[in-house]
Amino acid sequence: MHAAAAAPAAPGMPEAAATVTPAELTIGAVATVSGRLAGAQPGAGAQLSLQSEPYPFRAYTTIARTSVAADGSFTFPALHPERNTRLRVLVEGGPAPAGPPLTVTVDPQVKLSARTLGRGQTLLSVRIRHALLGSQAPVTASWYLQTRGSHVFSLAALTPTRELAPGVLYASATVDPPSRHFAYRVCINPAWEHAMGARSTHGDCPDHDFVLEAGRAR
Repeated sequence: MHAAAAAPAAPGMPEAAATVTPAELTIGAVATVSGRLAGAQPGAGAQLSLQSEPYPFRAYTTIARTSVAADGSFTFPALHPERNTRLRVLVEGGPAPAGPPLTVTVDPQVKLSARTLGRGQTLLSVRIRHALLGSQAPVTASWYLQTRGSHVFSLAALTPTRELAPGVLYASATVDPPSRHFAYRVCINPAWEHAMGARSTHGDCPDHDFVLEAGRAR
């Protein structure tokens, strides 16, 4: 959970300390911003606004408002972010916060599938729900296979992606597995890549065999 406080308020002005839960979620899931208003005169009924700045982080826009409860607590309506987003809470009529914003990391929803076709062939596929951002034109999906007991992922196929529907990417490849039991990975570099997920998951797809670094998510 990521927490951040508003900038110190002027003397006599309340300030909002807020958290967003969860700080990382899969697209389609819900995030909640809540916290407590503190200061000289927090007062029940004080009005707060929630502002959002989604990737590419160009400007904040007010997306919700709420009132403070008698104990100083507050909760905004549930959010459904579709890309990485910064958030901040303002006391209406008070100074704008200068502290760090709350951050929400939104991961794409990924579904992988493998189906044996017989004659030593396997159909691999990936379906990804993603943010509606940038070009929806096809890109290349790179497929890598790993034999059990090996640390090397070998490049096995390059295939085009396509959009099954707006915001739903699909790709598949028919491969000849290196053994009965194997692992596989697929890598793509779509237009919306940097709008979703942690920075550590981004990077160009290798055009050759590779050894996956320990702890690396991608």
